[in-house]
Amino acid sequence: MPQTALLQGFISILNFLIPCVFKETKLKKANFTTNKYQIFSVLIPLFYLPCYISNDMLLRTTKEDGFYENIGALFFLLTAITFFLLAAKPKRFLSENKRFKNIKRFYFMGLAFLFLFAFGEEISWGQRIFNYATPEALKKINAQEEFNIHNIQVFHGRTEDGVEKKGIFALFTMHRLFYIAFLTYLFIIPLLTKLNGNFKAFINKRGLPLPPIIFGILFCANWLFGNTLRAVLVNLKGHGIVEIKETVFALILFMLALYWVRFRSIKEKVS
Repeated sequence: MPQTALLQGFISILNFLIPCVFKETKLKKANFTTNKYQIFSVLIPLFYLPCYISNDMLLRTTKEDGFYENIGALFFLLTAITFFLLAAKPKRFLSENKRFKNIKRFYFMGLAFLFLFAFGEEISWGQRIFNYATPEALKKINAQEEFNIHNIQVFHGRTEDGVEKKGIFALFTMHRLFYIAFLTYLFIIPLLTKLNGNFKAFINKRGLPLPPIIFGILFCANWLFGNTLRAVLVNLKGHGIVEIKETVFALILFMLALYWVRFRSIKEKVS
């Protein structure tokens, strides 16, 4: 089966890349083992399990307010809470001066509000929980007539005729903007800091909390695996693969927040 070959190839590539990355990072010195991320490289394709079983299973688990949407929303909420807690702890960066502590707290607070917004959007700000109506003005311009921003026609992935947006118009969909922003933060910026000392100094002066590039690799791997699976399994209906891909992204971002929590505890022990 094509999905089996794809699954095996994906795991093999990640299991080769992850140890190579760890040779160049300080994560190993901080007692972070490669095995944790190799295990996660197996978990990513396992999240796509309904795709391998049947189209009916995929549709049932990825429907509105279904298993994957609720899990993704939960990960966004947990990520927001974690970043709020990090922002509330000025002792998080024990070896840095007060200015850099406050700058990083500002970044963490911004991430916390961003993921709180993502959580709210995922559940349409509790519309189906509290059963309130969409204002008429918003209903007219929302592709699903819901109380959220990401389904407003200008940000939606499809036109009013139901055709998938292409080219420059696809860049301004909410999901595409999200991918571009976190591709830049998780992969491009960490990669450039490794390749260019001046760029690294520039980032460090601005106090930006720099994520390990391993999270960028996992982020890219999930995007590549989801899109490849979508191209291979052409008979699957609906947007189920996209929903699963977003859930895995939410999990990776929650792992990122937990990385900083764990890194803080290790740093305190060392100090």
